[in-house]
Amino acid sequence: MSTTADYVGRNCPHCGAVDSLATDDAFGEVACTECALVVAMGLEENAFNRYNENATYDDVDRHREHGDAKLAANISGVGTSSVTAPQSTTVAAKVVLHPVMMNCMRGLQKKSGLPEAVLDRAVAIARLFVGGRRARGQRVERQQDVSAACLMIAAEEANQPIPVAEVRFLDAAVGAVELRRVEIVQELKMTESERRLRSVFAENLLTKYILKLGLQVSIYQPHCMRLLSVISGVEELAGLTVVDRIVVALLLARTENTLSWEAASSGTVSRAASYSGMSTETVYASFCAKAHLDCAKVVKVMQKATGALSRIKKAFMELSATAIKKCRDEGSAIDDVESERKRLKV
Repeated sequence: MSTTADYVGRNCPHCGAVDSLATDDAFGEVACTECALVVAMGLEENAFNRYNENATYDDVDRHREHGDAKLAANISGVGTSSVTAPQSTTVAAKVVLHPVMMNCMRGLQKKSGLPEAVLDRAVAIARLFVGGRRARGQRVERQQDVSAACLMIAAEEANQPIPVAEVRFLDAAVGAVELRRVEIVQELKMTESERRLRSVFAENLLTKYILKLGLQVSIYQPHCMRLLSVISGVEELAGLTVVDRIVVALLLARTENTLSWEAASSGTVSRAASYSGMSTETVYASFCAKAHLDCAKVVKVMQKATGALSRIKKAFMELSATAIKKCRDEGSAIDDVESERKRLKV
C-alpha cells in the first residue's frame, strides 16, 4: 500500500505544479499547495513516523540507527563498485530523480567536459540522498544545488575536481552548493571519504588545470606546489580560498620568470616559467576560458597577489635556499656512502 512518502517531490497530477504536494501523515492525505486539490486519501502511515503509544526514546533511537546503518551500507556498496558501472541498490533503484536534477547534472557534465562515468556516479549519489529523504517524508530543497553537489563529489572521486567557482560560472542558477554538500555527506555517512577527497583536492585540481593548458605536468606541478606552499604563508593573501591560491600559483609560474626553481639555484631564467611572449591579460583570459572561471574575478585575485609579489619572492627564495642546501647535503651523504663502499671492496 502507498504511503505519503511516495508522493514527496512529485508534481501535481491536476495542475502540473512542480514539487507542490503537501503530505499529512496523520490523516494519510496528499494535497497540492497550488490548486488546493486532494491528490490521494487513505494512505498507510509511514514506518518512520507511525504512531505507537508504547514507544520509548530508546525505540526511536534504535529505529533511527537501523535506518542510518542501512543507508550507509547502500552508499558503501556504490562507492566500492566500479565508477563506470555503479551498483544498483535497493533504495536507489526505486528512486526517480526530478527532471530538474537530471538536467542540471547533465548540463554541468557536458559543459565541464567530465566523462560520462562521473555523471553516472553523481546520479547514484543523488538517488541515495533523495531516497533517504523521501523515506523519512522530508522534501529535498534546492534540487539544483543538490545536483551540483553530487556532481562535485563524483568528479573528485574520479580525480577530476570541479570547484564551486566553475560550477557557478557554468550554471548561474546554482546557489549554496557547499551547504547541500554537507547535508549529502552527513546523510550518506561519507565523512571519511570527504576527508580523503579534501586532502588531495589541491593537487588534483592543479594537475587538471596544467593539463587543460597543455603544459608538462612533471615540470609545472612540483614548481606550482612549492609556490602554493609559499602563498599559503603570505599574510596579505590569507583571505584567498584554496582554488584562488592554486590559480595564483599557476599564473605566477606562467608570468613571473623570477619565480622559477632553476632561476633560484642558478640565476638563469627557466623555460618552465616563460609564457612565449604573451601579455599577462592574454594569459589570464586563456586560462579562464579553458578552466571555465570568471575572468574578472581571476584578474582581481591576481591584482591582489601582484601587490604581495615582493613577499612571495622573498619567501620563495628562502624556500629555494633551504631546499637546495638539503639536496646538497643528501648528495654529499650519498657520495660518502659510495666512497665507503668502494673502500670496503678494495
